[in-house]
Amino acid sequence: MSFVFRLVREEGGDAPVVVFEDSTSPGFVPLWEEVGVYDSLYNSDGKPAREVSRSIAYGLDRVSAEAALARLIPSSLSQGEAIRFLEDVNRACVIHGTAQIETR
Repeated sequence: MSFVFRLVREEGGDAPVVVFEDSTSPGFVPLWEEVGVYDSLYNSDGKPAREVSRSIAYGLDRVSAEAALARLIPSSLSQGEAIRFLEDVNRACVIHGTAQIETR
């Protein structure tokens, strides 16, 4: 089962509009905990994206700079996948700062 991070915005219609969605493997949880982004990803339901963007950016910097963190990633996954996911989430949180976070 994958983890889904989504940003939604009320745009006056019947339902909120999804402005960003990405998913990743729960196999990254030890890495997310180590670099300090676990709460920003998994415990942020209902928060505005701008509230987690700094944490995500800091975690992204750590994952990108510290090759030794690869030891926390299962062999079926890669540090590149983790970097791509955090880059995309960070970019979306900056662009859509007022959007609400939904996680699944």
